[in-house]
Amino acid sequence: MAFNFETFPVLQTPRVTLRALKLDDAEPLLALRSSEEINKFVITKRMQNLEEAKDFIQTCNALYKKEKRIFWVLTNQVEILGTIVLHQISLARKYAEIGYKLKTEKQQKGFMSEAMTAVLNFGIEQLNLKTIEAYTHKNNLRSIALLKKHHFVFQAHRKDPSFEHNRIFKREISL
Repeated sequence: MAFNFETFPVLQTPRVTLRALKLDDAEPLLALRSSEEINKFVITKRMQNLEEAKDFIQTCNALYKKEKRIFWVLTNQVEILGTIVLHQISLARKYAEIGYKLKTEKQQKGFMSEAMTAVLNFGIEQLNLKTIEAYTHKNNLRSIALLKKHHFVFQAHRKDPSFEHNRIFKREISL
């Protein structure tokens, strides 16, 4: 049975809960999406203020209702550690892209690996995805290591038309 997008999927790992964005999350979301350090490999415009953060939350929630994006916040019940998203979801093509951000001081501690395992399992088991792609900067070695750990394969023959420094990694699911 296909996932119905009626109730937002809350995912649990040993150390983090992945849940939906709430308007109360605007401040920590702004901190994540405006940080020069966290976003040094991301070419897109940084968030500037709380209104942009609130608009982003509303956009994510609207795209969820359209079955195009599932945007989770990673929390350890005390604070928001980061975010992870399945976006560009196409249930017909069994395709999605994955993206993620994590507070600098929480990196290299396994939080994102736990979250990625949960999200990939959800995508495969609940959304029946067969292809998941990630776009990451060629110099973002931590991101590349995370993708390789989770069986993503570098697509040397493909280029990101939007950002020349991005590299495309793909995970094909076969049962």
